[in-house]
Amino acid sequence: MLFSVIVPCYNNAGFLRNCLNSILAQDSSDFEIVAIDDGSTDGTSQILDEYAAKYDCVHVYHFANSGVAIARKRGLNLELGDYVIFVDSDDTINPNLLSELKVTLSTHNYPDIVRYQANLVNDAPHKDHQRYNFTQNLNVNSGIDALKLWSIEGKKYAVYWLFAFKASIFSKVPVFPKFRCYEDVALIPLLIAASSRVVTIDYVGYNYTCNNSNSLTNLDTFEDIAKRANYFYKAYSFAVDHMGKLDGISISNSSFFVTDYTRRLRGMYDSLPEELKAQFEDWF
Repeated sequence: MLFSVIVPCYNNAGFLRNCLNSILAQDSSDFEIVAIDDGSTDGTSQILDEYAAKYDCVHVYHFANSGVAIARKRGLNLELGDYVIFVDSDDTINPNLLSELKVTLSTHNYPDIVRYQANLVNDAPHKDHQRYNFTQNLNVNSGIDALKLWSIEGKKYAVYWLFAFKASIFSKVPVFPKFRCYEDVALIPLLIAASSRVVTIDYVGYNYTCNNSNSLTNLDTFEDIAKRANYFYKAYSFAVDHMGKLDGISISNSSFFVTDYTRRLRGMYDSLPEELKAQFEDWF
């Protein structure tokens, strides 16, 4: 099997059918869906079981709530494909994504990572709607060169849903940190840097829902913001601590990454409400 599409699910019954239908609508059939129910209480579990009973390619696993990082890790332990794609349960993918990836993999002799482009659904008007996209250089690059190319102020790359990963690449990085959020900030740069070959394609394959009020990243009480800030700092520290330990990463490349990620940490700090900044002054 070429692709495993891992869908971590927690209380997203209102979005889930659209998500699963978009995967099932792919024009390539060489895939499975690995849906991890992370202790949902809103009908998500029943929807997943309905799809598993109807479609042989849908595999559903129910667990007690442990957070999205653990859900993704469980999906990786259960998947069977050569390549892994992560789709959040409130998002969708476009119908040609897997066929576009299949052609890309064959053309480029099966690289470690393929990056594609994203459409941001209901994004805030004042934001850069292309902040997750990169189309300037579509050549094959080493992982560390790709990381340098993508380290652009104002742009983001550290999210699981932008990539197809060769399943074996996960064995080259540390065990998933047990974070409730921002474990992608911790691990994505390490996965990229550990890769021998990375390809970027200009196909817009992913639709990211920006305004899901249930998303942890959209909860906006001071307590929620402070929790997210703490997790971001933990993710930053994890990535910085482990980058220099990867095989083949030079001191200069590690230093480049630390500088870039420290800039991103400063951006997180600057975005905090003034009432909270005093709690996090020891970051710097």
